[in-house]
Amino acid sequence: MSYLTQALIDYEAAARAKMSDIYDWHQLAWSAFPGPESQVRDFLTRLDRLERERQFRLLIVSSRPSCAPELWPEEPDAWQVREIMPSFFTHRYFRFQLRANVTKRDSQSRKRVPLRASSEQTAWILRKAGQSGFVVDSDALKIIPEGREWFHIEKRGRAAAHHSVEFEGVLTVTDQPAFQRAFATGIGSAKSFGFGLLALRPLRFTDM
Repeated sequence: MSYLTQALIDYEAAARAKMSDIYDWHQLAWSAFPGPESQVRDFLTRLDRLERERQFRLLIVSSRPSCAPELWPEEPDAWQVREIMPSFFTHRYFRFQLRANVTKRDSQSRKRVPLRASSEQTAWILRKAGQSGFVVDSDALKIIPEGREWFHIEKRGRAAAHHSVEFEGVLTVTDQPAFQRAFATGIGSAKSFGFGLLALRPLRFTDM
């Protein structure tokens, strides 16, 4: 069973709450699932800026319902949670968005290094799609490099960064169980920091 949360907060309220980087949003997402510190993360997040509305939109896909944190606005539509019905995954075609930390493991240092070339990024999403039960329409694929996402971890006293790339396009499901697992567990690395959530909208063949 999966749940989708859509949470909206305006820029000014987010600034007052000191939501300044992706680590702050990472901590806020954890606070939406109260429990012991040892609990396993069972949710994915995606943060978007809605410039016209001057709002942040936080999407959360989780295995249990989320709870609005205390700092969140009390407007009725500010924190909405709904169950994702199993029938959602019976569609074959979807329009998708994926914000991913597109990297590979360096063979010598064993550290993750970003893939910057468009050809490398295309190969990355096609490979991940094959592992996740779907294929991507290469002709409709858009790749939007977003650069580095910097954040500061206070308890470690240092700054860090992820390499953010946005993929948009149309996919066809080839293995429904694998596709559903990828939706629930995410694609790529840095899933605790707003990467890997597959945002989906079902398509009919006539919409394509």
